[in-house]
Amino acid sequence: MLFYQKTLVERLSTGISALDTLIEGGIPKGFTVLVAGNPGTGKTILGSHFLYEGLTRRESSVYVSFSESKTQYYDNFEQFGMNFRDFEKDNKFAFLDFSAVTKEGIADALEQIIETCKSIDCKRLVIDSISVIQLAFDNIIESRIALQVILGKMLRAEGVTNILIVEVPFGSKSIGSGMEEFVADGIIQLEHGFTEAIPLILRVIKMRSTSIIREPHVSFIKEKGMVVYPKQPLKIILPVSTDRIRTGISGLDERTQGGLFKYSTTALVGASGTGKTTFGFQVVAQGVLDGQIGLFCSLEESPNDIRTNGHSIGYDVKNLEKKGLHILSWIPENQSQDAFISELASNIDTIKPSRIVVDGLSGFKSSSNQEIYLIAKRLCNLFRSKEMTSIITILQPQQPGINVTSHGLSSIFQNIIVLRYFEVESQIKRSLLILKMRGSNHDQSIIEFLITSDRGMKIIGPMKKYTGIMSGIAQKTYQRSGDREQKIKFEENMERRKRKQKLPIDLKEIAKKEKNMKNKRRKAIYK
Repeated sequence: MLFYQKTLVERLSTGISALDTLIEGGIPKGFTVLVAGNPGTGKTILGSHFLYEGLTRRESSVYVSFSESKTQYYDNFEQFGMNFRDFEKDNKFAFLDFSAVTKEGIADALEQIIETCKSIDCKRLVIDSISVIQLAFDNIIESRIALQVILGKMLRAEGVTNILIVEVPFGSKSIGSGMEEFVADGIIQLEHGFTEAIPLILRVIKMRSTSIIREPHVSFIKEKGMVVYPKQPLKIILPVSTDRIRTGISGLDERTQGGLFKYSTTALVGASGTGKTTFGFQVVAQGVLDGQIGLFCSLEESPNDIRTNGHSIGYDVKNLEKKGLHILSWIPENQSQDAFISELASNIDTIKPSRIVVDGLSGFKSSSNQEIYLIAKRLCNLFRSKEMTSIITILQPQQPGINVTSHGLSSIFQNIIVLRYFEVESQIKRSLLILKMRGSNHDQSIIEFLITSDRGMKIIGPMKKYTGIMSGIAQKTYQRSGDREQKIKFEENMERRKRKQKLPIDLKEIAKKEKNMKNKRRKAIYK
């Protein structure tokens, strides 16, 4: 049997930690990487992160500009907390301004780049942009030779890792002139998004000697520069446990063999007003009361709204927060799914909860069913990998029967609990159905519950006295039986009436027949 050991590659951080995770920790030393994108997609910012990260690691860097002056560049990036002026004073950073260079001066500019790199022992180089350099050559072949030989082999020999920025015109599908991608060791592409929640999209198209994640990743330009939100990876091997946790809902644990499995994921499905938020809050609160840290994340209400709801069902929320309850909220319409998951993962790493509730996943209502499915799958993967017991609530418009397959979620969750309301005798009541609970001999009946001001959700018991609950309009069983009895009595009465109405007619016919018989006998006697 042959075993192959991957060669250890020295890598340089891009200065954007999330981007590093997409390329095994950074750009391999000595590589030439293209950063291509439309105007305004953050190419210069990405390149500057790369340079500044090197400077903070005592690696000399050079920035070559064919469009922006030194003063403009320094002023712009001081806003992001990058002070290149100080490093220039220490002879660790050089800014080469070729914004006024002509076609005839490109050769001299390339020579100066190489000389500057040697003079300060440069380890990182950014050229912004190489589109100007290409214009100096008569054909693509000469341009390719210049890029490959001068900027590639010569700089690699000096141990320089460089980023070449390429402008991509709007509407163009190619990168630059169409040949740079064959010269470069790596390609990072930036594009404009389609909404405020997804302003920029980053893709790692190519990176030699690297296992890359090619999916599109949401990016933002924020106060400290570029932020990338990588997609939560999906894993197959995840922790499991045979231990159970208490839910804190009176009467429920007895119907689930002792509670929910530790590390399990539960989908709580129901229409608005069925008690999903209350259910989730009680489960998290019980964990805090049992000495665990809990996180309640709302996509529908503010933290103060959640606190008010907790008080309304009898909980001392301030005391719970002192003991380890954390309440967070997001507005899903203002944020992409990847950004939400990434920020939630960061909070989880900080808070380290044992139980978590995400209330209102359907808040990402602009997403398709397939996207909702992927969000739920990535969340469940995240929660289980962090060894948390989780509940995700999902809004489901109430319809006759049971339908939880519209988003394809049934295969993701170990447990599915359906909450419903129904009308009976001019009153609205609530019911609970444990549709699925892996590894458990759970109660399969439809269960009635109440929400009280002192105990929250409380299980009443199986709804044996009712039928038609899943239709939304229920009837008591004895009423249905009484209705049948009344129908039988009505039919019997109608039959009696028919017989009474028919009786006089029958008597007349009998009397007529008897009279006829008497007449016949008399005639026979006279004869």
